[in-house]
Amino acid sequence: MVIMENGKMNYFGGDLAVSMAGAKTLEEATREQAIESYNAKNQEIADQVRANIEKQLEEGKKLDEKMNSLEIVPLNNYVLVRPYDENPFEKLVEEGGILIAKPGGQFKNPDTGEQDTEYNFSCQADVIEVGPACKYVKEGDIVYYRKACAVPIPFFRQGFEVVAEPQIHVVINEGIKARFANLEK
Repeated sequence: MVIMENGKMNYFGGDLAVSMAGAKTLEEATREQAIESYNAKNQEIADQVRANIEKQLEEGKKLDEKMNSLEIVPLNNYVLVRPYDENPFEKLVEEGGILIAKPGGQFKNPDTGEQDTEYNFSCQADVIEVGPACKYVKEGDIVYYRKACAVPIPFFRQGFEVVAEPQIHVVINEGIKARFANLEK
């Protein structure tokens, strides 16, 4: 049964009475519920992200406190190095007014007559630390080694690499020949 009172429509049926005054359409109610649900889910995700950020910051503080006391040492005959961006021993040389260019540039290949790029497959690096089984290489040396032999060591973004002592081709330092001669005795 439907009764109109004061511009309101009332439905009566048994014990159920529903007033349509100011009622929203089903579409509006569904939209509001979807917005509420979306906002609640976004808030839940934001809370999780905030909690993860706080956790990461705490871990970062712990690492900052430890960083000054942490030590990094390679094992066996491995050598921890920090590679140079460029070869520090390679310079532009002037001989009789002619400049000799650094490798890595373009050159005309005498075999094919075409332009080729010169590649340098060796790296130069400062030795940071050596493993206990290293015989020749010591901390403070400068070494040459093949790029393919090095393994990056991500440690506080220091740019370290590790290379096995037998993969090192050249060692540079003062008094190196005397040091090696003493090893042979």
